[in-house]
Amino acid sequence: MNRKPEGQASAVPVNAEVARLISNVVDQAIARFVARVNAVGITLEDLFLASAAIQELPLEICDREARIRCLARLFDGQSYKIIAVNARLEAMSRIVGCGQISCWVRPKMAAEVVFLAAVKEPMLFANGGWSFESDSFVLFVLEQGALDSRA
Repeated sequence: MNRKPEGQASAVPVNAEVARLISNVVDQAIARFVARVNAVGITLEDLFLASAAIQELPLEICDREARIRCLARLFDGQSYKIIAVNARLEAMSRIVGCGQISCWVRPKMAAEVVFLAAVKEPMLFANGGWSFESDSFVLFVLEQGALDSRA
């Protein structure tokens, strides 16, 4: 019980070339992951069902883990579909939160065209979070919304 704590191992110095190699490997792994998530077939109905199911969760427990469990039940454990649907809904909520498409959003409800953009637009992953390219997403909503209103 009265042992001295073992000394902490000293850090191994990493030169710039090794650091670049490690960074490149990590970047490639993330790029492959994002490509796989973008390749998952997600439908408008998938996002509608997922959104409705998540909205039924009690607000006090509605964190990322609870959403993932909810989606796992909804999509029967299809791991990449669960990841893709959650990522698209998270990214969509970020865009909605910016207020650039506020005419297409009401409390707890977004127009179909917003969900359609979330299905069609490619996903990005940066700074540990999922997103859409904001300008492209907003342009899609505005163009499709204008087309829908003329129909």
